Amino acid sequence: MAKLVSLFISRRQQTIIAIVVGSLIFVVLTGAAGVFALYEARQSMRAESRVALAPYAQIRRNLDSTFAELEKQVTAAPCSAEFREQLRRVAFLPDGFHEFLYVVDGAALCSASIGVFETPLQFGEPDIRVGAETVVWMQRDLSFSGFEGLFGSIVQEGAFAIVVRQDEVPHAVPQWMEFETVATASSGRRWHLDGVEGVFDANRQADIDGTAPLSGTVRSIDCGDDGMIYVATQASLTSLLARGAPYAVVALLFAALLSAVLAIQARALIVRRWAFDARFRRYLDAETVVCAYQPIMELATGRIAGCEVLARWRDIDDTIVYPDRFIPLVERYGLTRQFTRMVVEKAHRELSAAMPAGLLLKVTFNVFPRDLDSAVLCDIFGPFLAEPERFRVIIELVESDAIDMVTAPREIERLRDTGIRTYIDDFGSGYSNIQNLAALSVDGVKLDRAFAMAPADSMMARMLYHAVEMIHSSGRMMVVEGIETAERLEELRAFRPAIDFVQGYHISRPLGIEPFAGFLADANRPDQLLANAA
Repeated sequence: MAKLVSLFISRRQQTIIAIVVGSLIFVVLTGAAGVFALYEARQSMRAESRVALAPYAQIRRNLDSTFAELEKQVTAAPCSAEFREQLRRVAFLPDGFHEFLYVVDGAALCSASIGVFETPLQFGEPDIRVGAETVVWMQRDLSFSGFEGLFGSIVQEGAFAIVVRQDEVPHAVPQWMEFETVATASSGRRWHLDGVEGVFDANRQADIDGTAPLSGTVRSIDCGDDGMIYVATQASLTSLLARGAPYAVVALLFAALLSAVLAIQARALIVRRWAFDARFRRYLDAETVVCAYQPIMELATGRIAGCEVLARWRDIDDTIVYPDRFIPLVERYGLTRQFTRMVVEKAHRELSAAMPAGLLLKVTFNVFPRDLDSAVLCDIFGPFLAEPERFRVIIELVESDAIDMVTAPREIERLRDTGIRTYIDDFGSGYSNIQNLAALSVDGVKLDRAFAMAPADSMMARMLYHAVEMIHSSGRMMVVEGIETAERLEELRAFRPAIDFVQGYHISRPLGIEPFAGFLADANRPDQLLANAA
């Protein structure tokens, strides 16, 4: 999960993701355009199929009406002169049929144009049966009726048969597609009627073996209402692209432009959502707050008397973020009290579980001056105040805000009454100045690390003596931080007046709860105390 989230945090990865998103959108858009184009092509092909099927539907309707007229008007004795005259009268109707036969047991005895056949014409077994009354002989030579070189179908209902010439069903198709019209029987036999022979078989086979979507050809098969006539159409993708080239260019340009715009918006959205301040506000909770404990040594005895609780934040990608990055956000968004409560509760849970019974530990927390409200702070530090035999709470007013000199003295006194001690943090820098030391009844002062870390012959190092003397004369406890070397620790031991407490990397870096508990137990062994105090 952390590795996945890190992709959204890195600026380089954000750009890559935006490019990938844009590419995917382009693929999706072009794919959608392609699908739409194929759909439109298929619809066009179906429309052409309906055009091709329409004449056959009209022929079927004309056959029904003509058979009805034959039954109605041809009433004379079969194959008599009057009978043939009645047939010829029906042949003049505007239905496209001009040759009628009188058929008994599959043999034609006479026709409207030829008259009585000397020898009955034997058609044999019908090719197609439609219901109980209608039979069809497909693609028969029509020379017997005077149509030399022509083929057609013979449709019989009752005793009458109608000759349907095949050349009477013209159909022009667009150049970008091919088609074939076939007639089918229930036996599965098929007859080519029009178009390019083999198109129907190719389409059927592509559907059967599942290669139709992969063949590079758009295919369609449509059936007439009678279930006998089918029209198969096909068009290659090359012909479709050639037909729609201008539209394809416009579609690609539109897809590229829209993809670029959406990719830019996607990156902006990722940046907004995964910017550090957005992540911090969204994921700040008790689980993401991390406490580190920096030991504080009593300089005279070498005993580890307490610790400063330093807050860290675990980012969504599991990296640890230090206060200089997130504290401004805590202040900006008014989260100071909420954040302090999270840190206090986390520290209490860890210290209560890890610290041995019978040990009294001073626990120091940084507090924002704006939150210097005794009622609020007593509520926040309630878990520690409930165990006075184990913990002493010290708050340090951080230098981020100016201290309200009107209300601060009263609040500090109330805090002292509840057992919470107040120190000025980073004395000598920022807002922590001599005026605050004189005006506020604080319990102690922590000297800014710049004093202890300054070179021995520097102005800051010389000012350290004056600061120690001034703080001691005010009767406050004193903590010097920034002890980086054994030499500086020994120099501080020699100070008069004496310094109360020290902390720094030479003593210990900030530790997790388990390392801190181990360090505390080891550092406070009698033999180690003798060594530390030596």
